[in-house]
Amino acid sequence: MNITLRQLRAFVEVVRSGGFTAASHKLHLTQSATSLLIRELEAQLGLQLVDRTTRQIAVTEAGSELLRSAERILGDVEQVVANAQDLVSRRRGRVTIAATPFLSATYLPHVIASFQESYPGITVHLADLPTDQILRMVQSGDADFGLGLFPQLDADLQRVPMLKHRMGVMVPSTWPLARRRRDVTWADLVQLPMIAMTHHSGYRALVDPYLHETGVALTPRFEVGHIGTAVGLAEAGLGVTVVPAYVGQLMRSSRVRFRVLHKPVVHRQIELAIRAARSLSPGATAFRECLEAHCKRLA
Repeated sequence: MNITLRQLRAFVEVVRSGGFTAASHKLHLTQSATSLLIRELEAQLGLQLVDRTTRQIAVTEAGSELLRSAERILGDVEQVVANAQDLVSRRRGRVTIAATPFLSATYLPHVIASFQESYPGITVHLADLPTDQILRMVQSGDADFGLGLFPQLDADLQRVPMLKHRMGVMVPSTWPLARRRRDVTWADLVQLPMIAMTHHSGYRALVDPYLHETGVALTPRFEVGHIGTAVGLAEAGLGVTVVPAYVGQLMRSSRVRFRVLHKPVVHRQIELAIRAARSLSPGATAFRECLEAHCKRLA
């Protein structure tokens, strides 16, 4: 049995219009083509659906039974099509982004607010997580993409550069290093109390090699799980912490000063991590476009 939506639509329209001629006009078909669709449907079912006379049609008992089901099926299909069109036109949908706690607290709220103003029908879910958990969410498909600094990615994930920035150090504003006119180097951090991220953060793997090369002790005074905590300790005068430039831009604190680190100047990227074999939904694509626009402004 191979009943088509075209046959069901023709049957419903014939019944609603009370005849083949009026139905044909609404279906934009010839009368013979409309009649053929009904005959094919009857042949598929093995039932007489309408009794034909020269002037009008009469719906059989079997036809009345089929009419209710056909109208429901066509209504469901129309709703599916309407929903799909809403998704394509970005009037509705759902986006899930996983990001580091610092980006989730300082940067993404503004991006989300701007996005929701443009696309109020799309729901945004934000998961603030450590780097390893971000990547697991993206790999499992629970997040459309992840945002952060990623030392390495598995082959099934794709990197999308979002914002290039220089590495630097947050120094308490009252310390001489914060006010020094000449460039601050990695070597200048020797003997200073260091506030570092834990090894679980992923960010630590980006920083330690440069500290090691310049002789900075890898036994920090504090080890914390979040950049915001590290900056808070620096604000209290308890040490210095190496951070990306965007941290200095977003914190805007008078109690610490961000200084770019030289010899060498190190650049890193905030990146989107996306499953390589997965297409983004229209809503997720719209959010990515909004995020890219905000990153350009921050740069």
